[in-house]
Amino acid sequence: MGNSFGCSASGERLVSAARDGDLIEAKMLLDCNPCLAKYSTFGGLNSPLHFAAAKGHNEIVVLLLENGADVNSRNYCGQ
Repeated sequence: MGNSFGCSASGERLVSAARDGDLIEAKMLLDCNPCLAKYSTFGGLNSPLHFAAAKGHNEIVVLLLENGADVNSRNYCGQ
């Protein structure tokens, strides 16, 4: 329910959905927990927004922004 493993696992699922362009999965995850839009990976600090934008998945980019993703967030490379 509210443990960090669950959040991390859901966050990784959202990263995968954003990277792969799976809009249905992204919507489902964000409907359950809108805060996941702010999730970032531990290694490179990439967010789902970084992955969706890099792959050109514009509908997912919009969905993430509507759910509170930070348009100004930067990864370790400053992107």
